[in-house]
Formats: sequence, C-alpha cells, structure tokens
Amino acid sequence: MSQRGREDLGNRAEIRAVSPSQVQEFRYQVLQPKDKRHSIYELDDAPKTLHIGAFVGVDLAAVATVCPQPMPNSSETGEWRLRGMATWAAYRGIGLGKRLTQACLDYARSERGSLVWCSARLSAVGFYRSLGFEEMGKPFSLLEYSRESYILMRFTLPR
Repeated sequence: MSQRGREDLGNRAEIRAVSPSQVQEFRYQVLQPKDKRHSIYELDDAPKTLHIGAFVGVDLAAVATVCPQPMPNSSETGEWRLRGMATWAAYRGIGLGKRLTQACLDYARSERGSLVWCSARLSAVGFYRSLGFEEMGKPFSLLEYSRESYILMRFTLPR
C-alpha cells in the first residue's frame, strides 16, 4: 500500500473510548509482553481517566490514556498525564498516535486542564515535539518498563 493510502487509512480510523481492561491488555501485548503487571497503571480506574483507542476496521490498532495527575514534584491542579501510548507495528506511521494525542489534549482541555505531560522515550521526542510538546529536565531511566531513556515533556493547553 502506498504511503498516501496508509495515511488515508489512518484518517479513516475511528477514535473512541475503550475500557481499562482493553487498554491494559493492549499495553501488555505491545509495550510490556514480559510482565503484565507493568501494563496496569495506578490511575486506570480513576473517574476522570480516559482510555481511547484507534480502530482500523474492527482492529484495535492503537491506544492512549490521559488522567489528571500532577507532574513529578508539583502540586498544581489542572495537570494531566498522557501515558500508555502504543500502536501495533503494522499500523505505525499512519497518524494514529497524533490523532489519539490530540483527542487526549482535547479531553484534558474540556476538563479544565492547564497542561498535559508525559514521560517520553527519547526515541519518541521528535513525535511529541511535532505536536507542540517541550522537553523538561534531563533524561532518566524507567528500567521497570524499558532499557530506553526517557525525558519529561509537557504541552501547555490554550485557554
């Protein structure tokens, strides 16, 4: 399939809410196949947490989660965390991550959020930068999740 055809496929994907169990199983299969415990996050069942998926036809192709959570070393209200972004390899590069991130930003804004932050793998910094996120601080490790380095990134939500 041509790149244009792949992008059209991404644009036609349906973005909708999914259950915590759906997103946890997806994270387990795509992000954490060695340890299922790492696919279950502390705020997955919190009342305002949103889990969304991108469906290409009947296939759940990508997921993301956003929840109200202050940045590390912050006690500010209105801060939201984007996490658990994952896409099946066959569906990468067609814009699903961008669409899911935008839906998460829109949701946090609708809930009166002031910023959205994430712990981004260094390999994904360019993706987040392209969406308007900015880096904060120095790289760090999260060895329970990956051998890759991470960096905090944030997106200030317009009022």
